[in-house]
Amino acid sequence: MKKKTRRSQETVGGTGHSVVLHDVRRVYGRGSNAVTALNGISIGFAPGTFTAVMGPSGSGKSTFLHCAAGLDRPTSGTVHIDGQSLADLNERRLTELRRERIGFVFQSFNLLPALTVWQNVCLPQELDGRRPNRTAVRDVLDRVGLGDRHKHRPGELSGGQQQRVAIARALVARPAVIFADEPTGALDTQTAADVLELLREPVRTQGQTVVMVTHDPVAASYADQVVFLADGVLAGSLTSPTAEEVADRMTHLGARALTTAGHAFSGVAR
Repeated sequence: MKKKTRRSQETVGGTGHSVVLHDVRRVYGRGSNAVTALNGISIGFAPGTFTAVMGPSGSGKSTFLHCAAGLDRPTSGTVHIDGQSLADLNERRLTELRRERIGFVFQSFNLLPALTVWQNVCLPQELDGRRPNRTAVRDVLDRVGLGDRHKHRPGELSGGQQQRVAIARALVARPAVIFADEPTGALDTQTAADVLELLREPVRTQGQTVVMVTHDPVAASYADQVVFLADGVLAGSLTSPTAEEVADRMTHLGARALTTAGHAFSGVAR
């Protein structure tokens, strides 16, 4: 049985949330070519929680992650991370905040092949002009099972081990929130399970926040809750989800998306 994650009682920035999106809209293009990817999203993610974000293709998942993580600026609305409004930051300060308060884990690992495991883990702090804490780096590598591989380069590691390096890099600075974009998409079933357990660990033990975009109901079942998107708006949620519940909800959302697309097409045809 999946252990319940303890919710932290810490208040962040007076909101009680590590990440807050308020009435966020993201529109690409202008006039008749405009496409609304997000249409008024308001949601918060508390410390000590693990949330999966799901939805059919074209639902706005990637745009949601990019806006929430400060990788893309919304057309309107506000995003706060660790109590800081991203709208108040210029590009330099936004980059600094991402390095200090946000961890990233991507499907493609995003490791530098010429650097060792140790150097890849330390890189964000060094780019920020900070000297990495050697004890913290050693500890996080031990936690992800790579303490004896710190001198290896990415090309000498399996895909699962490379993803562990990416998780260690995200954890080492103890950020307020970790954003994960399809972190198990390139992994086999057992390796994916190991990676998901690693993502749950800082939530349980450090009170950190994890927000993960995934298409996999099994991966989503590792989260405390699943938030669903459809057509750029929130379309419900599940608490303590099972893979079966998630798959059933996704089936209904997918059918709705196909129906909507069919109506749009028939309207154009007429």
